[in-house]
Amino acid sequence: MGLFDTVELYDDVHLPEYPETGAPGEDVDWQTKGIDRPSMTTFRITADGRLLEEEWHLEDVPPGERPYASRDDVGEDDFRYFAGCLNRVHDGWSERDDYHGRFEITNSFKSLDGLVRYRVTFTHGRLEGFERFS
Repeated sequence: MGLFDTVELYDDVHLPEYPETGAPGEDVDWQTKGIDRPSMTTFRITADGRLLEEEWHLEDVPPGERPYASRDDVGEDDFRYFAGCLNRVHDGWSERDDYHGRFEITNSFKSLDGLVRYRVTFTHGRLEGFERFS
């Protein structure tokens, strides 16, 4: 398992050899481990071929709003007390016009046996294309 990043596709981004039985490609949260170091970040590929990276910060969540902290059977020394103690807040998007290379995006569809995988190529921040390889 481990960390991964999410890649979202804008409408009008064409994936070659896309399976007819899957949800539309722009409705799928694709996963990758190939852009920088995976950190549960979200990237977007725009219709005009740009790569965007989500900007965000973390905010503390008061104990009363956490899923377990207010339970009578969970004390401050219980690891469950800290579940949900941070909330990720979206700050906007930045363009990754410096990205040059390839990465893979994958998703599994219930209607198919196995993963659907694409190799994505960017040259100096611009999408060159997608290549399906499974």
